[in-house]
Amino acid sequence: MNWEEIRKAVLDGKPIVLIDDGREFEADLVFPAETASSEVVSFMLSTKGLLCLTMDMEQALERGFFPLPSKEGETNFLIPVDYRETFTGITAEERALTARKIAEGLGIEAFRYPGHLQILGGVGFSRRKGHTEGSLELMERLGFKRYALIIEILNDEGDSHDREFALAFAEEHGLPVITMDELWEEFVRRKQLIMVYANARLPTRYGDFRIVSFDNEVDFKEHVAIVKEPYGEVPLVRIHSKCLTGDTLTSLKCDCGSQLANALRMIAQEGGILLYMDQEGRGIGLKEKIKAYELQEDGLDTVEANEVLGYRADERTYEAAFQMLRALGVSRIRLITNNPRKAEALEELGMEVVGIVPAPGEVTEHNRLYLKVKAEKLDHRIPFEI
Repeated sequence: MNWEEIRKAVLDGKPIVLIDDGREFEADLVFPAETASSEVVSFMLSTKGLLCLTMDMEQALERGFFPLPSKEGETNFLIPVDYRETFTGITAEERALTARKIAEGLGIEAFRYPGHLQILGGVGFSRRKGHTEGSLELMERLGFKRYALIIEILNDEGDSHDREFALAFAEEHGLPVITMDELWEEFVRRKQLIMVYANARLPTRYGDFRIVSFDNEVDFKEHVAIVKEPYGEVPLVRIHSKCLTGDTLTSLKCDCGSQLANALRMIAQEGGILLYMDQEGRGIGLKEKIKAYELQEDGLDTVEANEVLGYRADERTYEAAFQMLRALGVSRIRLITNNPRKAEALEELGMEVVGIVPAPGEVTEHNRLYLKVKAEKLDHRIPFEI
């Protein structure tokens, strides 16, 4: 991603095509409100969507803009406005002027309402990964104020969920394209969203550790780190997803409990960090994991059960783990894992994984098929005979 080239294209008057492949399956044009012109607004309106200005909700409320009723989790619409010195407010030139005046920081008293420029309030990219919030982070990353003009790209039938049409539109007009996933990764790399909150002694049967809790603005879950110092510049690290049944109830259906015990033993001897992540059931949660167990009793394997329930084989992500390690001052690690995807995900975010250490677990008559599926369908490198 060449951010300087994207910024240059924007300064040349070209909106960005921001594609959401996961949440809304929609593509929007995005352009800095502070440099809006009649030409840019006219071009954006040619896509036939609803032209809106995005701004941070807290900023909007402080300046007197007030919200319209909306459901929790949905887009936050505020009262649409016109700049008070426009005539009708509807023309491309007048909507561009209204956008620039909002970006200047003027309060609601400088505007008439209801008007012709829709206002959307962003609640933070971590809390809602919509185009509203994404557009604001995109503006900040490109060096503009956190105000954007956005509009959906509709195809010839008026459908906003046509990725191929949006890509063809971008190519036809020479517009830069960014996906929401790319923007999210850049957001996580660029901002420190997890901070150490507390650090206390934790004596265990494996040795004395420190347990660290965090203020978490990535996924707002309560992950913790178990730390054995000193651990050097390239610590041994285990990223362990919570498993109530295996870790606590000593279930033999998986190898989680034995992997946790072995990782703690290794870290106790050598020093290192175990990240205990609140990602039960490969990210689907305890209730759904037990439902998946029920489906397995009918003959499905772990991957098939997840898919029947409407999930991917593995729903876990590693942005929070990356941020926790960075909060602990770590940038290079040796990773205890049988799952290559963990290393790949961390490296994509900027963590240097200098080595992989196999994660041994216990094989039982109850988990043999589970481990076989891990190896064959999830590409885990099981370091023992199944």
